[in-house]
Amino acid sequence: MCHRRSFSALIVLTVLLTLVAGCASKTTPGTIPGPSTGGNTITVTAAGMAFDTSTITVSAGAHVTITFINNDSGVRHNVAFYTSAAATTVINIGGMTTGVSTLTYTFDAPTTPGTYFFRCDVHPSTMTGEFIVQ
Repeated sequence: MCHRRSFSALIVLTVLLTLVAGCASKTTPGTIPGPSTGGNTITVTAAGMAFDTSTITVSAGAHVTITFINNDSGVRHNVAFYTSAAATTVINIGGMTTGVSTLTYTFDAPTTPGTYFFRCDVHPSTMTGEFIVQ
């Protein structure tokens, strides 16, 4: 009978410790990032032959993930990042996609803060924006 009482006490103790551990855990409420501002994960959408944003802001040296959504059926797009609008020095060129699809690009932002440039390489005069590194 003593063995049964010890076993029951062990079960009760285990349940209590589990409850205490569950109550003590902290959860941090998530934030919903706005499109293309501040964070390292950015969503850019092409629709109606235009990007949904004209500015993307990230931290200097940050590992950046771009989720690119092409909503233009039958139209080829990408998102390419350059040091300037001359588009002669590449930061990152995302892959091309034709039609409704989603691609993900990852790259490291420049370590020097400044205003850089992004565009669709297929539509370089109409689909452009500023890539701000802070």
